[in-house]
Amino acid sequence: RRSQHTHGRGTRRLARRMTTADDGFVADAMLGKLVTYMRMAGYDVLYAPDEGAVKDDEVASLASRKCRKLITRDVELGESTGGLLVESKQVEEQLRELADEGLSFELDEPSRCSVCNGTLTETDAEKSDDVPDDIERAWRCDDCGKVYWKGSHWDDVRETFDSL
Repeated sequence: RRSQHTHGRGTRRLARRMTTADDGFVADAMLGKLVTYMRMAGYDVLYAPDEGAVKDDEVASLASRKCRKLITRDVELGESTGGLLVESKQVEEQLRELADEGLSFELDEPSRCSVCNGTLTETDAEKSDDVPDDIERAWRCDDCGKVYWKGSHWDDVRETFDSL
């Protein structure tokens, strides 16, 4: 399986099965693009550098303080925290690894800001200058104000999720 590593001590399973979509996560600095996709799927994911956590001990402390599961590409950090290890550098393969561990990747209504992780609230698309004229529904981040709608990028992400 992809979530196993061999480091002279034999193969070690670092990932634990995820059981609910409501679990909160912390992702380390190597996983910025993955964070965006996870947020689009509705997952509550803190991106460690955005929280001021870059060094391994800071990332581990953040995950512990916030009672969140750590997602990392760093074997030692994963081992020391019981975190979820992803091996691939490619976001589509990272998503597949997480899907193999029980996470579900589907697009429903937008609920998380891909930039700041804030919650989204539906807004009047017709009154927003940020939304193309042909769009009927839009959502605004409650924290940073970014506006979202289901356009071609949404369709591309849906195709990625459907291929997992």
